[in-house]
Amino acid sequence: MIIAVIILLILILLYLFCLHGRTRHPGLQQLRGWHYAHRGLHGEGRPENSMAAFRAALEGGFGIELDIHLMKDGNLAVIHDTSLLRTTGKEGKITDLTTEELANYRLENTEETIPSFRQVLDLFAGKAPLIIELKADDNAQALVDAAVKAMEGYEGPYCMESFDPRCIHILKKMYPHII
Repeated sequence: MIIAVIILLILILLYLFCLHGRTRHPGLQQLRGWHYAHRGLHGEGRPENSMAAFRAALEGGFGIELDIHLMKDGNLAVIHDTSLLRTTGKEGKITDLTTEELANYRLENTEETIPSFRQVLDLFAGKAPLIIELKADDNAQALVDAAVKAMEGYEGPYCMESFDPRCIHILKKMYPHII
């Protein structure tokens, strides 16, 4: 019994160590001093993680937090849940879609559709900071690689985060320059 408790404590400590961010990263200062709109400035006909919510956040002087998933075509979609049901009312998973198919999914009974990550990057273009939440399924490595590749050449401040310790571990090990 005592050995099981010790092993459990070691595993918990390892898990917490994997989640520890880069609090001393020199680029972190660029992210401080901003207010952030979680999933964009949504409400009043602007669904969460929609281009309308992101435009409103940018116009209001906010940085944004957004969620990205890897789709079957290797591109990234901006949506919180893996399931499409809550936000679009349709059955299915975001990971089974292609970029072209995003236009077929309306968000919260509006004309807004699921945006691609590229659309959001083009909108923000370094004007305000981004907090990018990596939403991994069984694709942590591919997701991290795609997100890092998408950010190549991006001029604005950003950081990447995830509740999946695999993503954090990959970022720390393979991409130490990313906050």
